Amino acid sequence: MPSFTCFLPARWGISALLCYVFFAQTAHAQTVENIHTGFDQSRQLFYIYYDLKGLNYKKEIHVVPYIVLGDKTLDSLQGLSGDLGWIKKGGKNKAVTWDPFKDGVNNLDGIQVRVIASEVRDAAIPRLHGLLLHGSNSAPFGLKYMLLRKTGFYAGFRIGKSAPSYTYTVSETGNMNYTETGVYEIGDETAMASYAFTAGPTFRIGRNTYVYGGLGYGLEQIFWEYAEFDLDKSFLRSEWALSESHNFKGLATDAGIVFRLGPLLLDAGFGAIAFKSWQIAGGIGFAFGHHKKS
Repeated sequence: MPSFTCFLPARWGISALLCYVFFAQTAHAQTVENIHTGFDQSRQLFYIYYDLKGLNYKKEIHVVPYIVLGDKTLDSLQGLSGDLGWIKKGGKNKAVTWDPFKDGVNNLDGIQVRVIASEVRDAAIPRLHGLLLHGSNSAPFGLKYMLLRKTGFYAGFRIGKSAPSYTYTVSETGNMNYTETGVYEIGDETAMASYAFTAGPTFRIGRNTYVYGGLGYGLEQIFWEYAEFDLDKSFLRSEWALSESHNFKGLATDAGIVFRLGPLLLDAGFGAIAFKSWQIAGGIGFAFGHHKKS
């Protein structure tokens, strides 16, 4: 059991106290380091600061400060608050506040502060439901539902514009399989139709980080506008032709990473249609359920 002791000078009205720290490393490599103390003269509050290192998101550690007066340890202190008890996240400048007057202490002469951090256990795994606005560069509108836990799942869709009605296809060189009596002219206007429906597993890889990957069905097509003329070159109408080189449909794949900032979810990833058309995807939404700020 690692024990850390601070010997306080026999003076009460100082704003910063020297702390001589002795620490030992636990079997799981979690350590309390850089313990130092301070005293707020105006508020008459005593502070204990420490750094907690080596604690990953899968574990939590029990941190308990002890106040020793002479040869007596003060039990059941009511004036302690802050970063004590079961700590779920490591970091620098963890702080414990002690109000000595709440515990009937009005003289700090000879007082020692000890911090014990030894018991480690598995941290509770949050179970969250997420709903995100989701889209890609070719299909910008959609929704995604996510069950976020150690291993969860997601399901979502994204859509773009609907495909226009068409009769003919057009090659990269602008040639169409045109069979009408008359002539045509390929214009500069294009239109894209795209959608994807995917689902798959999610995996928790960090305290607030998840990855996902899924399969489904999707489509991405590009259409070229062309104008029709009769034989005397009088304009008849404008129509759309499907591009032969950008007509992808079939297997849709998705992969990405989700970050949680409190209740906010940020999604960044990519997708593909038939492994031919690659898309940048992302989304933003909210998590609901058992989550804590961290």
